[in-house]
Amino acid sequence: MTPTQGSASEDTPGVADAAMKGWLPLQLRRDLDLVGADGRALNRSVAAGDSIRLRRGVVVNAAGWDELQAVEKYLLRMRAVAATRRAQPVFSHQSAAVLWGLPIVGRWPDAVHLMVGAPRSAHSKNGVIWHHDVLTDEDVVTIDGMLVTSLVRTLLDLARTTPFLSAVASLDHGTTAKLILPNRSVVAGVSKEELLDRLNQAGPRRGSRAAFEAISFSDNRSDSPGESLSRGQIHLCHFPAPDLQVTFASNDGHNDTVDFRWIQRQELRTVKLLGEFDGFVKYTRGEYLRGRTMDQVVWNEKVREDRVRLTSGHGMARWLWDTALRADRLRALLLQAGLRPE
Repeated sequence: MTPTQGSASEDTPGVADAAMKGWLPLQLRRDLDLVGADGRALNRSVAAGDSIRLRRGVVVNAAGWDELQAVEKYLLRMRAVAATRRAQPVFSHQSAAVLWGLPIVGRWPDAVHLMVGAPRSAHSKNGVIWHHDVLTDEDVVTIDGMLVTSLVRTLLDLARTTPFLSAVASLDHGTTAKLILPNRSVVAGVSKEELLDRLNQAGPRRGSRAAFEAISFSDNRSDSPGESLSRGQIHLCHFPAPDLQVTFASNDGHNDTVDFRWIQRQELRTVKLLGEFDGFVKYTRGEYLRGRTMDQVVWNEKVREDRVRLTSGHGMARWLWDTALRADRLRALLLQAGLRPE
C-alpha cells in the first residue's frame, strides 16, 4: 500500500528496521588512562546511573539513552566493540544489516556479529558472535568508517542463517533497484539472479537450501517490511500467491494501488479479494500525516477503501502488525474474507 512505503517503526513489535537518528559519543576508559585521568570514574558514573555500560571499558551518557531506538542502541554496541578491538573488525549478519538499512523480523540481537576469514564454526564470547568463513576482497566494504560485509554477502548470510520470514523481509528490501542507507547515501540493490549465482557457486553448505527458498520467494515489489512479512505468512499458510501492487483507476481520476489481490475460483463461486497491510507509522509520523490529524487520515483511508471496492468489485481485508506477526490470526482473517488455502 503506497502510504506505508518505507521501513517499520520502533512502534512495531517483532519487526526491526535500521532507520537511525540518534547519536551518543562513546567514553573509553583507555582514553582517560592515556591522559592520566582516573579511568575508574567511568565505573562510578555507571553505578550512579549517569552512564550506561556498553561493554567493559566503554560507556555512554545515560541522558538521552531511553529516547534512542533499539537499532540505535545496537549500533552503539557495535561501535563499542569496534573501539575495543586491536584490529578493525568486519561486521556481518544482523550487524551488517544495520549498516545496510536492511529490516529483520524480530528484535535486534544483543550480541554483535563479526566475520573472520577462517573455516571454523561460529562461536560466541563477551557479547560477540564470531563467524568463521572465507572472505574475498569483494566481500568487504566500508560504511561510515566501519568494515562490513558487502550487500550481496550480507543478504546471503541472512538468507542462510535467519528464519524464512526475516530472510524474506531482508531480501525484498535488498533486491530493490536502489537502497537508501541509514546514512542517506544511495546504493544499487542486488538482483535475485546474482544472489542465486553466488549461492550456486558456493556449493552445498549449511543453510543453502533455506537460502535458495527465501531468495526464490523474495519479491522487491513488496513496499514495506510489513508487506514482506504478510506475504511470507500467506505463503506459509498455503493460500494462493496474490498479485502485488495492483492499481485501480476510478471514474473520478484517482489511481489507487493495493498491496495484494486474489481472484480464486472455488467450486461454487469466484472470490475476488483485496488485501492491505496497514503500518501504524502512517497514523503517527509527521511525514505520513502531512499536516492532517489522525482522524482525518482514518477518514481518508475509509473513503479510499470505499472507492477501491466500488471500482474493482472486490472485497477487502485489512490487517495490522499484530495480525501479520501471527500466522493463525492472518489465516483466520483471510478465511473469514472467503479465501481458501490450496
